[in-house]
Amino acid sequence: MSDELVIGTIVRVDEHPGARAPSLLLTVDLGPRGTHEAVLPTGTYEAADLEGTQLLCRLESDGAVVAGAESHARGFVLVRPDGGVEPGTLVT
Repeated sequence: MSDELVIGTIVRVDEHPGARAPSLLLTVDLGPRGTHEAVLPTGTYEAADLEGTQLLCRLESDGAVVAGAESHARGFVLVRPDGGVEPGTLVT
């Protein structure tokens, strides 16, 4: 399971008050791989707009990490599938 890329669906978004930088705590449904928490830096995303969004996650031994691109113009940008797929879909 370590270092796999999978598609997840955000099922809950909370403020992450204990973080060093402003961020959101996401609960992400990864289908048969279970539900994981991941941190997303705030910036271009509003918490209310993220629930139900699909995104690319990297599974590591200690959990899931949200994949994104660091844009000079926009900051952190989520990597998402072009169309809806089942949570837990393996990215090859």
